[in-house]
Amino acid sequence: MASTATEERTARDVVPSGQLVTFTLDGVEFGLDIAKVQEITQRFNITPVPGAPSFVVGVLNLRGQIIPVIDSRRRFHLTPTQPTPKNRVIVIDLAGQATGLQVDAVSEVVKLDDFSLRETPPLVAGVRSDYLAGMVLAGSRLITLIDLDKILDSQEFGQKEAINQGAATASSFGLTDHSLGDDEEDTDTLTFITFGLGHENFGLNLEFVEEIVELPPITKVPDAPDYVLGVICIRDKVLPLLDLFQMFDVEPSEQEGHHTEEDMVILLTIGNARLGVVVNGIQEIIRVKNKDILPAPQTLKETESARLEGVVMRTDRMVSILRVVEILSHEDQQKLANIGQELGIQALDNLESSSSSEEISIIAFQLGHEVFGLELQEVREIIMVGMITPVPRAPSFIQGVLNLRGEIIPVIDLRSRFGLEYQEPTDLSRIIVTPIGDVFTGLIVDAVTEVKNIDKKLLEPPPRVTSVGANAYITQVARTDSGVIFLLLLRQLLTDSENNQLGTFQGKKKD
Repeated sequence: MASTATEERTARDVVPSGQLVTFTLDGVEFGLDIAKVQEITQRFNITPVPGAPSFVVGVLNLRGQIIPVIDSRRRFHLTPTQPTPKNRVIVIDLAGQATGLQVDAVSEVVKLDDFSLRETPPLVAGVRSDYLAGMVLAGSRLITLIDLDKILDSQEFGQKEAINQGAATASSFGLTDHSLGDDEEDTDTLTFITFGLGHENFGLNLEFVEEIVELPPITKVPDAPDYVLGVICIRDKVLPLLDLFQMFDVEPSEQEGHHTEEDMVILLTIGNARLGVVVNGIQEIIRVKNKDILPAPQTLKETESARLEGVVMRTDRMVSILRVVEILSHEDQQKLANIGQELGIQALDNLESSSSSEEISIIAFQLGHEVFGLELQEVREIIMVGMITPVPRAPSFIQGVLNLRGEIIPVIDLRSRFGLEYQEPTDLSRIIVTPIGDVFTGLIVDAVTEVKNIDKKLLEPPPRVTSVGANAYITQVARTDSGVIFLLLLRQLLTDSENNQLGTFQGKKKD
């Protein structure tokens, strides 16, 4: 089976940094160790080189350095396609030569928390396993790792010679700029990730970036500061999400508004606050010398200028480099840390003290026309409805099983459990992962609406009848300004016999 963990190697051998730059080819996601990536740039001004191998699309002049560019589709024997605006060139080191790898699109930066290395099948999206180092899980996604050494060792092409010949040929065409010495090239160089925000472009020093992920569902938080869009759930952690449009007074695009389908979330740690910032798409990873960072324009307000390290001029735009430590004041950092404390999402030793307060934190979710709630401390995480695998001869209350980062968990459709008509999951549907007995279990709900603090004094005994068949599972009722929330008692959700059956459907990856 392709997902069987190999005994000889782990993903740490292939991804020592623990972070992947992921990209797509033919709609399939591949990954490279971020430590091996020097830069990610847009595809522009690539000059064809006569006599170059068919998989070398040409060379580009990257700030005076001539970089041969490999078309990864041709190199991996995939059908070539016409370039698109989403194409990117990932600059890596191949045999001591900085080399570009042209890909269909760059997806995100992913931090691995599972270092089990799975074997690859003979072909992955048409790419032979000769070029692959294995497969890893990131969340619920299976990412295939590219083995750069195997590309160089291929017997089909003399690739080392071909790459070096491509650069040498480019020099003969007068494309090389020799104004920089070898010793100067890597000295005093910083790496930034650039992104769009409305009509403007910004950059963040990559050393502050923990991860870059797709925009997950946002849950509103009562009484949060205006610049906080809400909270998001990333791998068991609930983090505040900041609105940079408001913080930097950026005008949104007239056509698309504040947020678009290309939105991504950059995860940062600023002081004592761990948080996410939503941006209108990742552009590039660039390497810039300190001397090339120009002072911020004098026309900016003093508060705006204090948040910028300076600006970098690219061929097609100006990028404002953010001074990360100045994005949030100490007071702002404390506010965000307090949000975490109030929601009970800090370290486990904070949970006991929060339970003795006059308020409880709940996650509210919708099922049919009713709103239900679970105490936040009972919720491990909230995920989108992914690939649920049916299990033959499973009990009727089990929808199937889900592979959650290598852990197999049973999934229950609460609609079915409460006697409601079956409904296909929608874009709003979510799976709430929570322990039932000793088994982590996924509960499919119609939508997750909010995280809410409720005064214990507002809790009442449950009614005799609701519009769904959930009466036996309701422990208390909270009457809030936005309506009634029925609090569920998980231990009553299944009978003793069903609990015993549930445990047989849980499993973990082999170490």
